[in-house]
Amino acid sequence: MKNINKLSLSLIAIGLMGSFYATAQNSVLSVSPVLETRSHFADAQGNFTDVDDPAIWIHPTNKAKSIVVTTLKKGGLDVYDLAGKLIQFVPPAPAPACADTQAECDNKGGRFNNADIIYDFKLNGKNTDIVVVSDRGLDKLAIYSIVSDAKGTRLVDVTAANGPLIFATNQDEINEGLTAYGLAAVKTDKSMAFVSQNSTTAIEQLELFDDGKGKVNYRSMTRMNFPSLFTLPNGKVWTPCADDDGEAPHFEGMVADTAHGFLYLAQEDVGIWKADLKNPANSQEWQLVAKVKKYGVPYSRTWDAGEEEYICKLDFAKDPGYGSDKLLADAEGLTIYDGGNGKGYLLASSQGNNTVAVYDRDGDNQFVNSFTVADGEIDGVNETDGMMVVNVNLGGRFDQGMLVMQDGQNKGPKPSADDARENSNFKYVAWRDIASKLNLPVDTKDMTRK
Repeated sequence: MKNINKLSLSLIAIGLMGSFYATAQNSVLSVSPVLETRSHFADAQGNFTDVDDPAIWIHPTNKAKSIVVTTLKKGGLDVYDLAGKLIQFVPPAPAPACADTQAECDNKGGRFNNADIIYDFKLNGKNTDIVVVSDRGLDKLAIYSIVSDAKGTRLVDVTAANGPLIFATNQDEINEGLTAYGLAAVKTDKSMAFVSQNSTTAIEQLELFDDGKGKVNYRSMTRMNFPSLFTLPNGKVWTPCADDDGEAPHFEGMVADTAHGFLYLAQEDVGIWKADLKNPANSQEWQLVAKVKKYGVPYSRTWDAGEEEYICKLDFAKDPGYGSDKLLADAEGLTIYDGGNGKGYLLASSQGNNTVAVYDRDGDNQFVNSFTVADGEIDGVNETDGMMVVNVNLGGRFDQGMLVMQDGQNKGPKPSADDARENSNFKYVAWRDIASKLNLPVDTKDMTRK
């Protein structure tokens, strides 16, 4: 995810790419959101809340009662109905107490980054739908069962208290920030979560299990370390420009495709990878199926003492042409539109030009088209991190499915004092509108619990 101020500096440094972004965005088809959730603000008054990732849960018998679970990072979780109405707020865990062995106590509380759904997880002998969340502040998973009854639909915490740290070995390492980041959850013969590490190329594969005490725990299966250096066709070795010497090109957006047996992973400054879901650690099967525009582009770095980071200047005059102008860094949220029988689309947030790139789910993932979510009766979508699409008929405007997207630059309907504050929320987009504009076939069969 790009900070808005950093993004501005990057665009200034890139120079000519700014006009490229504008041209690219103007040339794609656009739709508008149907509705939006409440606003959140990343300042002290707003409790430093910055929304990130949605997960859509499909009700088994009454699709109109489906819900959207959203991460708010330090703010916790918001749960919304299909009208965008808040039905539950879940606060994050408090910071752990300081230990005598810590040299410095800078412990942080929970910070929910990404969320995903697993259907029919066996808990207490019963099929239970669960929400799995990456907790960047505690370097753990947070897990909630979804309860729907006469009282309504709500999340219930079922996280085992003794869940292990995912990447860190102690609290001091957690405080350094190299913790759980992006997440994808999937059920095959096992229930699993794939979790990326902030500022590194590591991906941890975890197995989720019933601990026998009414809670869900998890254990490590394997760790994958993706490349940070790339040998280009011209023989040169390239790595993405970083604003800190300790950073590697990390991942956030991920999604599993059980029909084809693949895991897709978005390495933000590199592109989209495809791995074998049955044996994801087999690096011989890793494929970089889409590269960001700046892939292989030379650059220079200048230290900015005020920002305490490097400013990257990309030299697009020497662009070797290995990247794609359909995917502009950051490559962020990934989600799959299930068209049935293995058909459908892989959607990717092309954050650099505020578009969504659509790829064929089948074969070698050929690029299909792009679209942007522009201003309509409510404002459009910009700086998207997480997003999720479902094909299921949810009724009303969402009778052909729905796409929920994080909007990193939310604007109110009328000018107000809040306009100067960093404001984010989620937008609901009708898949009907997208399919119509892009001439995509539609299949609304519910395959969530197949």
